[in-house]
Formats: sequence, C-alpha cells, structure tokens
Amino acid sequence: MVEGLVGVLILAFLTLIIGIILKSMWVVIPQILLICIVVYLLVRVRVKISKAEKEKLREKIDELEKKISTIGKKEETP
Repeated sequence: MVEGLVGVLILAFLTLIIGIILKSMWVVIPQILLICIVVYLLVRVRVKISKAEKEKLREKIDELEKKISTIGKKEETP
C-alpha cells in the first residue's frame, strides 16, 4: 500500500513539474490537491503500521515476561 502511494506521489510531482513548465494551471491545481491527499494518506498508513508494530512488540514482551516468570518459579521449587 505504501509503495503504491509513493508511486502515485512521484507521478503527481512529475506532472506538477510538467504543468509548471508548460504554465497550465488546469494541471497544477489538481496536482497540488492530489499531492496533499496522498501525503495525508501516507501519514495515516504509516501511523497505522507503527501502531500494529507496537502492538506486536507488546505481545512479544508479554510472552517473554511469562516465560521468565515460569523459569523463575521452576528454579524456586526444589
């Protein structure tokens, strides 16, 4: 998903540059809007990915804490 949005962003910048060179405002204004929307979507996707990674790490930490506590209990019992 991120790769697709980055691809769209690159194409939007290229067409924006071409629109500026050709001085055609009917290309420039929609491209600026498209770039703003794509940047917003990229930020949202990145935030969701980081939240998912954070949750996954939290689960791994809980799992390791359980393992450590069971190992500690095994060592205490003779």
